[in-house]
Parts: sequence; structure tokens; C-alpha cells
Amino acid sequence: MACIFYDVIYGLGLLLSLPVFGKRLFGGDGRFHDFFERFAVYEPVVVSKLKEKRNIWIHTVSIGELLASVPLIYEILNRFKNEQLVISCVSRTGRMIAAEKLPDDVVKIFLPFDFSFVTQQAVKKVNPILFVSMETEIWCNLFHKLKQRNVPIMIINGRISEKSFRGYSRFRFFTKIILDMVDCFIMRSQKDAERIICLGADGKKVSIAKSMKFDQAYNLSNVVQQDSVYKTIGKTIVFGSIHKGEEKQLGGICKKLLNKYQNINLVIAPRALDRTNIYQLLTQFDIPFYRFSQLKGEKSRVLVVDRYGVLTEFYRIADIVFIGGSLVPAGGQNPIEPLAFKKPVIYGVFHWDFEEEWEKIKKAQAGIEVNSFDELFEKIEFLLNSPELCQKMGESGYQVILENKGATEDTMKMLEKYLTR
Repeated sequence: MACIFYDVIYGLGLLLSLPVFGKRLFGGDGRFHDFFERFAVYEPVVVSKLKEKRNIWIHTVSIGELLASVPLIYEILNRFKNEQLVISCVSRTGRMIAAEKLPDDVVKIFLPFDFSFVTQQAVKKVNPILFVSMETEIWCNLFHKLKQRNVPIMIINGRISEKSFRGYSRFRFFTKIILDMVDCFIMRSQKDAERIICLGADGKKVSIAKSMKFDQAYNLSNVVQQDSVYKTIGKTIVFGSIHKGEEKQLGGICKKLLNKYQNINLVIAPRALDRTNIYQLLTQFDIPFYRFSQLKGEKSRVLVVDRYGVLTEFYRIADIVFIGGSLVPAGGQNPIEPLAFKKPVIYGVFHWDFEEEWEKIKKAQAGIEVNSFDELFEKIEFLLNSPELCQKMGESGYQVILENKGATEDTMKMLEKYLTR
């Protein structure tokens, strides 16, 4: 009866969300050709491959979590050659990046809808020996069906922001039922550990490792690129993962910078390419620009990154980086990646999704926090005229990475306990 009730509530929620998230789930072409896989109806080649070896199922909800899991994925592939990895994503964009970044022998699927009859089929077909969820993705029916087959469940790189904590707390009784199904929680900080325990997790199952995104950044710093993603003359400012509510104000900042500095390049990377208004806004500000996907050797002072999965390469060539989602109440995007290339970072005040990480960056004086778009412009100008400070901030930021890497190895030790039983 409880499953039927949850299925009805989940179905209504899914139906109501389609106008907002439909294109992100199925794409903008209207063909809905991923629909069947989200109901655990896989292509014959996938079904055949799932039967070849024992499967380790890793779920990553967003592109950021997928990229952060890459070091762990390669560690598992290196150490457990007799097992097969199955990676699930929610969005088509995440699935596309998984195909680009991961080997062909890693099976990529969409996360099944969390209906009881769907998850039962998905768990039966994947038949995992271990399920690993990045961050704190919890799914009632999926977890229930996994436990019915005695599959261990791990939550790794776990985080619970203050905002998420308040939301989960309203349904603590229900949340505790789901958390009781989890065998192991590896949280990113003491605060995250305390919150998950307060929500009902067994304290004996909870441990702490640092964020795996520091390991991802460290790996990025060791990758040598032969060719620059974008050749520029002069200083380059990258506005990374910009949210829709930030675009108009940033357009004004770009206009002022271009008018005042002749030898400057601006790179704008919208967070959600299917919802951005940046092209129209730049046109309204009379700012000429190129799209990255259409760039064929042309020189432009303003470039819009209209492709996922390449932002880190723009951080590599930047002189100054602003991280978006932080001057609107969106929780902020990942401020760690620019540190891999020793770049100074500017961040807004809305950063609850990266609270612990940002505090470490600020404490090391590797980043500057701003309260408004006016202050953002002021700090950009300040850094443009302070090259020695930029270099010092960059060095300090890289030291933060060195001091906080290691979560992947700590997580591997816990994984091995379940994989070597």
C-alpha cells in the first residue's frame, strides 16, 4: 500500500514537472526517444552487456557529480578488472558527457523513474553487486528494490546543504525510512555528517572524507594540453556557470569592461544552455560575440561557451574567474576547478552548496567574496590591476587542492570492503 501511495505522489510530481524539466529529460527535439530507457526498457546490446560481468552501479545526478566521479571510476576500473561499471544519469546532457569522458566498456544508462514496477525491472536487469550514489541522491523505490535483492547501498561525497536539510527535516519520518536502507555514508564534512545523522542516518554508518572535487581538480592540474581551447591576446576573464538571473547584470559588466579596457577578452559560460537568454542580452547591449561551437579561427573579444564539458579548459586560459550561481540564490557552482590552474576566483554570497569548500578557499586568501554585481565589477578591476596578487592567490588556491585531496582513495577503501566480500 505504501508503494502504491508513493507511486501516485511521485507520478503526479513527475507529471507536473514536465513543462519545466521535460526538455532536459528528453531533449528539445520532441521525439522522446529516451522515454523507454527511463522505464528500464534497454536496447538488446545493453541488456546483453549487463549480463557479461558483475555490475557496480554508480549514479551521478549532474554533470558536476559525473566529472567529480571520474577519478574514482578509473580507480575502480584499474583495481576490479573482473567487474563492470554501470553509470546512470538523469539528463541527456549528463549522458552525453559520460559518453565523452568514460571508456566504451562502461555501460551508460538513464536513471529509471522511481516507480516501484520500473525500479524492480531496472534492478533485475542491471543486477548490481553494489549501488553507489554520488552526493545525497536518495530514491525510495530504487533503494527498496535494491535492498530486496541484498545489494549494498553507499552514498559517497555526501552533502546536505542548510536549505536541503530544512526541506528534508519536514519529512524526517519518511526520510529516516529511506536512510535506514543505506549501508554506508561517506560525507564531505563534519557538518554534512551531523545533518545526515539528524535526519535519521545511523551514526555508525557515517564517516567523513573530503570532497572528491578536490581530487578531480588535482587530476586536471596534471593534464597537459597541447593546444589552447581558445587563443587570445591580452587578459581573459571567464564568467563560469552563469545562471539565468545573473545574465543581464553580467551583460552590463561586460559592456563597461569592453569600453574601458581595449586589450581584454571575456568568456561567458551559461549554466543551462537550453534556458539561457545571453545571446539576446548581448545583442541588446550591442556587444559582438561568437559562439564557441561556431568558432573557426575568428578573433572575438567576447565568446559564449555553448557546449557542455569544456568549461575547465577555459579556466585553464583565464586570468580571472567568476563562478556563477552565487549572485542569485542558487547555491553557487563549483569554485574548486579554477584552482587547478592557479587562477584567482571571485564568488558571490549565495554559496550554500559549496559552503565548506569556499570557506577553505577564502581562508587561504585564494578567493574574493562579493555581495553585489557592482562589487563584482570593482573586484574584477582591482585584480586586473594587481597581477602579483593574482599570482599569489593562484598559488594559495593550488595549495588548498594539495591539502584537501585524497577523498577518492578514502572512498576506494570503503568500496573495497563491499567488493571483496
